[in-house]
Amino acid sequence: MPLFEPQHLYSAVEKSFKSQAFAPIYYFFGEESFLLQQAVQYLKTCSLVENAADFNWRIFNGDEDDTHRIKDEIETYPMMAPRRVVWIREISHLTEGDWAVLTPLLENPVASTVLILTSQKADRRKKIIQKLIDVAVTVEFKKPYENQIPSWINHIVKGHALRITDEALQVFHQLVGDSLIEIDSEIRKLKNYLGERSEIDVEDVRKCVSPFKEENVFKFAELLGDGRLPSALLQAVALLDQGQSELGVVALTARHFRILLNVKIGESQGLAGAKLAALAQVAPYFLKNYQRQTRQWSVAKLENVILFLAECEKALKSSPLSAGIWIENMITKICQLHSTSVESVPAKNTLLQEPLGFMD
Repeated sequence: MPLFEPQHLYSAVEKSFKSQAFAPIYYFFGEESFLLQQAVQYLKTCSLVENAADFNWRIFNGDEDDTHRIKDEIETYPMMAPRRVVWIREISHLTEGDWAVLTPLLENPVASTVLILTSQKADRRKKIIQKLIDVAVTVEFKKPYENQIPSWINHIVKGHALRITDEALQVFHQLVGDSLIEIDSEIRKLKNYLGERSEIDVEDVRKCVSPFKEENVFKFAELLGDGRLPSALLQAVALLDQGQSELGVVALTARHFRILLNVKIGESQGLAGAKLAALAQVAPYFLKNYQRQTRQWSVAKLENVILFLAECEKALKSSPLSAGIWIENMITKICQLHSTSVESVPAKNTLLQEPLGFMD
């Protein structure tokens, strides 16, 4: 069965709700856990009879629960309703023995049960995953690109029956970051804070939203800019503990230095205020902080840092070395670059050819 796009899943489930003919098996996987969980809840809501939902809804964990018990629940007849829903989370933890118990239910699904299986990753080389994709309504939930996040913020805000001003949205995005789970959590806090009001403005965001992500990224960039290697390494650990992957740390750092470069170029062109913020693609609320940091960098150094970070991203995706080694190397090289004179910075093409040795 071909993979569904997330947006097509909702229309398919809506049709199933109208016809009361649901697919017997759904398989959802991907790194975007917020969208995945929303899809599960939507499917649950549409599949179950409201006044009997508690009797016919079961959740199991692939790394904890006994598969014989799971099998019994799948085969249990629904109570006071046409169907029941069973959700098995993190199926990547299921063993071959577990699958031996469950596979017959994939080949001959129970007509009165909607079975939902989810995992963060799907190893499509495995025969059981190939079988699952073949028999189930399968959807991959990928993390949105950064330029898609503002529209997702608007979508989540509207889902809470709220509105948000354009400037407040910019500030909110920079403070909270790209995690949809964190975005939803902070919007819930804002809703409680607003009371009877329904529009979020900049002042609401400033007073209510936790700026941990933005503060940590700024702190990290400041430490790199000051050449404070030990402290920068510790701050990188803080970002990782905050939930960022190694690739995420590189991406956040690259975005930050791109903003610094745009601010530097804009200032050289005589831009200021809203026009400079627009060129840098940053909320005016944060502009002064970026302007302060640009004083530590020349355009040449910023360009080389950005190119170097692009090479680090490629290396992290393809290198057999530990990701931690690449992060440590990245921090070391940027701190070294900051301490060199502009004249000693190599040409861009040299940097691309020797991404990890350009300061040696």
